Amino acid sequence: MQDIEVVAIQGLDSAIIGTAIRDGQEVLAYDFEKTVEILLDRGSSMEEAEEYVTDLAQRQFVGAPVFIYVDNDQDSYGFSTEDERTVH
Repeated sequence: MQDIEVVAIQGLDSAIIGTAIRDGQEVLAYDFEKTVEILLDRGSSMEEAEEYVTDLAQRQFVGAPVFIYVDNDQDSYGFSTEDERTVH
């Protein structure tokens, strides 16, 4: 197993949901909404928190993390087939 170096944002560990590939490199993936919630808990306004996370998400540098909108609403994904695969 090979170790990889990733860029982590201090204080947002609980918003990490895994990794993703960005520009051919494995990077950390953060839940966008969870990141906003963390900032709200620290006293940011909704507007400040969303602007901050949006700014982070738009930064382009080697190893930059990605921010993902997680939607657990199964209805938005379509329907399941007989073999229980979800149609997207």
